[in-house]
Amino acid sequence: MKRHACLIFLSLVLLVFVGCNTASTSGGSTAFSDQDGVAAGDDDGPGAPAGATAGDRDDDSNDGGHGDRDCEPVAPPVWPEPDIEDPAVVSFDEDLFFTIDGQRFFPLGFYGVPQDPDSLAQYKSEGFNLALTGPGCCGGGTGPQVDFLRTAQEQGVFIVTHPWSDPNDVLNRPEEELAAELADRTAIGSLFGWYTFDEPALWRPSKELTSRMHEVLTTYSPTNPDGLVEQTMDDFNLYEDDCSFFMIDPYPVPKMFITNVKDGMKEAIEATEGEKPIVGVTQAFSWDWIYGNYDQPFRPTGLEVRNMTWQFIIMGARGLIPFIYATDYSIHAVPEIWEAYLDVIAEINELMSVVLADDAAIDLAAETTFPTTFDYLVKQNETATWVFSVSTNDHSLYVTFDLNAIGDDLCVVDYTTGEIFTPGGDGKVTVPYARLQVRLLEVREN
Repeated sequence: MKRHACLIFLSLVLLVFVGCNTASTSGGSTAFSDQDGVAAGDDDGPGAPAGATAGDRDDDSNDGGHGDRDCEPVAPPVWPEPDIEDPAVVSFDEDLFFTIDGQRFFPLGFYGVPQDPDSLAQYKSEGFNLALTGPGCCGGGTGPQVDFLRTAQEQGVFIVTHPWSDPNDVLNRPEEELAAELADRTAIGSLFGWYTFDEPALWRPSKELTSRMHEVLTTYSPTNPDGLVEQTMDDFNLYEDDCSFFMIDPYPVPKMFITNVKDGMKEAIEATEGEKPIVGVTQAFSWDWIYGNYDQPFRPTGLEVRNMTWQFIIMGARGLIPFIYATDYSIHAVPEIWEAYLDVIAEINELMSVVLADDAAIDLAAETTFPTTFDYLVKQNETATWVFSVSTNDHSLYVTFDLNAIGDDLCVVDYTTGEIFTPGGDGKVTVPYARLQVRLLEVREN
């Protein structure tokens, strides 16, 4: 009797286990996770085998009966290089994308780029199109900056630079002198815009100075927008009126949660009332190494840099200018992290026509809510619907997308990894995300 009772008990346990396991990998739940929002599986990935597609699972309710035929990543059309001839008219459109002579432009650059021709040529070949750098101006005249802007123009690199080495010039010198100095530089096509103040909410320059700087630049250099940068722990509302575009520099790793990036983006958009482009200053340096603690592991890792980069884009950043390019405490000094970041830059450039496409207001969680550690952005072009997505969860999770608003008989493929995910008959598809994983999903009709 005891044996029969044990067998019945074991059968019930197996039945419950199989039922729970099936629920975790298919169906309509948004994410399969434990009470902390952490999915079953280890820290490096969900319980499903790496590279497995929905069609590989024993449960075939998610394959829609049509498999994954001809479902391979297809590169979108190439985005053309902007015109860097004299002069450049830089602005931004109603969707807050920068434009150069009317063509949309997504700045990809760095702080602190070397200024010689060979270094700029190397920098350009790495996939960057803009640098925040340049010699000072204008105690000895505008000549050094003009020469540098010409050099950058020859190498095809746009420049953001300081208008004056001493910002108090706008308060202390004749306006006609300031106007003439600006005219010398605005005539050169490589000048993108002006960098005015670094974290003013921390250092508190006078509002008289910051507002006067913005007034002078918008009056005498209206085709080259001016920007300032704020750190995310400061009040964005203090100086956001004194610039044409707003930059934020969350440097969370390892001091804060990596979600500091997306939280900062939300605060910046709110502070600017959605009326100015936001540029992300990604952390590209180690806090330990910057203070000489080279015995400590370099953070951020390549995975963390990729995650922060796509957080910015998904949350609406209209450009990326990380800090900093060429020092012994930057990612440039760590070959494996630097190569990983160059892969990210190559990926963004390859998808530039998608990055610069209008955002599509398509709700992929129509009947539920995604985890707070997951964000996505939908884009559409003539070839596909694209879902840029990022997990900021420190463990793995599953996310279920409702694709009914896009169409049926769809092919879903991760553009980076080539993994295929096949929607079920209900129009939903469940996708696993490893720790801090970014997925760039290309969705097309079969």
